[in-house]
Amino acid sequence: MDDLLYKLVSAVVTGVLIALVGAMSMAARRRRVAREEAAAPAPVEDRSQILLRQARELDDRRDELAAQDRQAEALAQAREAADLWRELTRVRPGRFHAERRAALGRLSELLADMGQGDQAARVRQEAAGLS
Repeated sequence: MDDLLYKLVSAVVTGVLIALVGAMSMAARRRRVAREEAAAPAPVEDRSQILLRQARELDDRRDELAAQDRQAEALAQAREAADLWRELTRVRPGRFHAERRAALGRLSELLADMGQGDQAARVRQEAAGLS
């Protein structure tokens, strides 16, 4: 009986020690990974990502202002957005033509609504050239 109890206690103690060592090993690994991640340089956002984020924000702001019937402010946002989409198509050739075309279309609508038909026609012509 004592021999059986000794084996049982020995197995339990061994299991606990193995679990403890495993937990300590995982904790040490997590600390090491956290130190390595903290020491790694922060990812750098390239110019096209910055321009893309700004252009989308301007598009959203333009639409909000137009919905509030603040056409002059929406027009200013639309001009800036169109400029950023133009820049994006220069920075990343072959990309963002659909977005640029949409921004130019919205700009031409706002220009026409503000009575600037000549400019609206030029912007529509630029958009048509992207097709």
